[in-house]
Amino acid sequence: MAQIKDEKISDTSLNGPNAHHGPNANHKPKEEFHGGGRGGRGNRFQPYGGPNRDRKGGPPRDNNMPRGDFRNDSNHGDNHQGDNDVMNRGSRNHSESGRGGRRGGGVGGGVFRGGPPNRGDDRLTRADALWNERLMQIMGPTHEIPQTDTTERKFLSQCRLYIGNLVDCSEEELIEMFKPYGEVSENFLNKEKMFAFIRLDYRTNAEKAKRELDGQMRKGRMLKIRFAPIAAAIKVKNLTPFVSNELLEYAFSIFGDIERCQVMVDERGNSTGEGVIEFSRKNAASNALKRCSEGCFFLTSSLRPCVVETYEFVDSSDGLPDKLLPKKTMDFQKQRDVGPRFANPNSFEHEFGTRWKQLAELYKKKEEALKREMKLEEEKLEAQMEYARYEHETEMLREQLRQREMDRERQKMEWEMKERQAEDQRLREEDIFRRQSEDLSMRMHHQDEEMRRRQQDNSSFMQDHRGPGKPQFDGPPIPVEDSTLFGVWLIASFH
Repeated sequence: MAQIKDEKISDTSLNGPNAHHGPNANHKPKEEFHGGGRGGRGNRFQPYGGPNRDRKGGPPRDNNMPRGDFRNDSNHGDNHQGDNDVMNRGSRNHSESGRGGRRGGGVGGGVFRGGPPNRGDDRLTRADALWNERLMQIMGPTHEIPQTDTTERKFLSQCRLYIGNLVDCSEEELIEMFKPYGEVSENFLNKEKMFAFIRLDYRTNAEKAKRELDGQMRKGRMLKIRFAPIAAAIKVKNLTPFVSNELLEYAFSIFGDIERCQVMVDERGNSTGEGVIEFSRKNAASNALKRCSEGCFFLTSSLRPCVVETYEFVDSSDGLPDKLLPKKTMDFQKQRDVGPRFANPNSFEHEFGTRWKQLAELYKKKEEALKREMKLEEEKLEAQMEYARYEHETEMLREQLRQREMDRERQKMEWEMKERQAEDQRLREEDIFRRQSEDLSMRMHHQDEEMRRRQQDNSSFMQDHRGPGKPQFDGPPIPVEDSTLFGVWLIASFH
């Protein structure tokens, strides 16, 4: 049986890098060096710091190999279980890398000199910020969503084929084999395990190639062609009846580019509450799975969060042909010794056949009872949710009313305080005006007294300089306000 050698690889996606000590990590870090270094650069197709296949005696890696690295032993096998294991593990993340990758984190795993600490946490923070920014853009009403582009795109994940039982096949022969069926964008060949992966341009061309080449004899071996598993697919459950293909794609597009998005329907065209999403990259699917598992992701106003699971792709278009059965086993020979028949009444076969039918009926009844129970639980939860929503909205209205009353009381207190301040200001201004008036009256009174005194002094001075023989003429009466100026002028004229 062909087996796949599992190797731990570190993921350089948005979840942060993980340290991995590969088989080449046989050197010891210097004691004075604190933390991990830059590590090896590697190349485009082989994970950084991974095992050197040339040293193991295997063939060198080809340039046309996809970025997902298929790690295999040197063991050979040709049965179907080994091929299925290879096909199920064939799709790897393009962004995976080994120990000591581009972003540092070599032996030591700490902070290296001159670099920022906690690089993985920084990447996770930036990813959260990016998702939150995208989520804020789609949180509005979704009454009108643009129609999904139905134009067929090239080189999707659905166009990827797995080819088994390839004996003595080169990449040129592989491309020439599928060249009549369309354009080829990706091909990977493992000569040791005798399998390959190839990606065609359109789904119809891939189906045609599978239909015509599957089962053909090539160099004494029968070709086995299947659609490769889609590693970047997830299954979404617990959807409301108002979630469409457009809304599902619109909501999950925050995690990355989507190749296909579809809501499952029944024979009447009603939603079954499940959907399938195929992303362009595997890290987008893993991020969507992680985020929706850790939190509650709602697609509508309903409080039913969507449940995300990994989706296992099953190519069931051909069913199980007789040529794929293990005909050399004892179980096959034993089961096929007797052909189709009806059991005779009151016979041994009829008795146990009836028991098997009763067991199937019991399973069906229990399944229906479980469905009814789950339906009742869903209706109960819906009623509780509506009642809780009503109570929550009522409490929110009460809180708003209390807040408005508090605001009104605060405004009333502010108005009363402003009125008191205005009254105090008016009283202060009146007091200041009264004091100023009294001071002005006092100054005017002092000025009048000073004027009278000076007038009397001037009159006495004039009398003293006039003499006893001259008639006394004091002139017209001097106004009180001009007495000071007149006295000054008179003194100046005598001098």
